[in-house]
Amino acid sequence: MSSLAERFPALTAGAASERTLPVHESLIELLPSLQRGSTVACNGRAGVSLAMALAAAPSREGAWVGVAGLPEFGLRAAADMGVALERLVMVAGDPLWVDVLAAMIDGFDVVLVGQRVGRLGAGAVRRLQARVQSRGVVVLTVGVPALGADLQLTAEDGHWVGLGDGYGVATGRQVVVELGGRRMPRPRRTTMWLPDALGCIGASVLGRTELRHQVLARSDRRVAGRLAGCETAGDAFDHGVPIGIVEEGDRLPA
Repeated sequence: MSSLAERFPALTAGAASERTLPVHESLIELLPSLQRGSTVACNGRAGVSLAMALAAAPSREGAWVGVAGLPEFGLRAAADMGVALERLVMVAGDPLWVDVLAAMIDGFDVVLVGQRVGRLGAGAVRRLQARVQSRGVVVLTVGVPALGADLQLTAEDGHWVGLGDGYGVATGRQVVVELGGRRMPRPRRTTMWLPDALGCIGASVLGRTELRHQVLARSDRRVAGRLAGCETAGDAFDHGVPIGIVEEGDRLPA
């Protein structure tokens, strides 16, 4: 692993002089950009999805992404969210994680770190943090408090749409994402799809969320309106919020 950066000589060539990396459009109001040299903790039940969402925009713009100690990181889910798999390197197994992280920090623009790295000594953490700042890498952690964090992103209050009591198919998860940390004077919040019906990252627009491929009975019109951020399904159509095809006899559970 010590020669990882040498094996990928073009990893940081695209944006080495830039001090920020882009974020997905659905996160811009919450977090306009990622500051190079910073660590962002992704917390909550959707912590892995949050890390994927943060890595997506830099990856599409040419950044290389490294993943260490995060077996929950699904390649198909990452690709659906926009991560360029041709610029993604994952390390599995149980290597000497301190050396792996040091090599990734030297050679990648974004590094995702999961709990599998285990306990890191205080001295090793200080050296890694100094390396992150000097190399201008963005570190995204999921369940690794030892590495510290400049910002904390937490996804809570998530609910899946489309599932009923023993029937239905999950078509999207809506979560409330809160941003806090020592660089934030006060927390910020936003609601987003993580993922939406297509497996992608989706934003709520003016408090009204977009639902795709949903069908429901006439008796469920109020449910559809509520899920679309409006009082009734008719209001949803009036506001131009796409909630799918409405067919009597099909059901969307409350």
